[in-house]
Amino acid sequence: MKTKVVFFILLFYLISQGNSFAGKKDTLVTDGKHFIGVGARLWNASKDFQKEDWIKLGVITGITGMLFFIDDDIQQFALKHQNSTNDRIFNLDKIYGNKYTIAMTVGIYGLGFIFDEPEIRRMGLNSFESFLYSALLMSTLKMVFGRHRPDVGDGQWFFEPGQIEDPYQSLPSGHTTVSMAVSTALAKSIDNVLWKIFWYSGGALVAMSRIYHDRHWVSDVFLGGAIGYYVADFVVKHDSESGKNLTGKILPFANLKGIGLTINF
Repeated sequence: MKTKVVFFILLFYLISQGNSFAGKKDTLVTDGKHFIGVGARLWNASKDFQKEDWIKLGVITGITGMLFFIDDDIQQFALKHQNSTNDRIFNLDKIYGNKYTIAMTVGIYGLGFIFDEPEIRRMGLNSFESFLYSALLMSTLKMVFGRHRPDVGDGQWFFEPGQIEDPYQSLPSGHTTVSMAVSTALAKSIDNVLWKIFWYSGGALVAMSRIYHDRHWVSDVFLGGAIGYYVADFVVKHDSESGKNLTGKILPFANLKGIGLTINF
């Protein structure tokens, strides 16, 4: 019900803007070209790999492989520490790293677009691009590897390449990939330490949550986190409009209604 109310309020606002909304057509076209351009550059990125890029890929692959040997130990450790308190701590993956996350990126873009705030609009666009392109890569690798999830009970060494069923979609972790991608894109959008800590901590907590809920091995979340980070890093660095981060101030506030933080650009 609340979703429908928000939708109709937004629709009413857009209709009421009339000519103003029509005048933003060029902005939509520009952002559409940016979206396609980033995707094209990502597709061709491997052709332009430099020595350091191959080293990074080798390190990530090597660490992922080494983590296979402790996957079972980490799984058993997580299962032994499942309790009501930790259940509340590790519930972030219920709302972050899934459909709600992509809705958040669209919402950020929408706010920037409607209220003519280019910095916020670009933040939303970059986070949406990071989500989508990292998800495409992650989904492809899931099908290629066909790794059994830990809750299947077969152990960390079982693979059935080409499978599309959920029990065989463990490597890499999807929640971790997209949450880290969006967190990285948002963290790199504002040059503020508190802002960065907040978003990177969120991505890391999602990774731990997937292990805690016995949905992924530690090697799954490591690879997923690496994919999300580097895709988002690529998106932000190749922003066609500006290579500079925003400078934001995050300040505490307190009034009769409560306490919190404000973000000023």
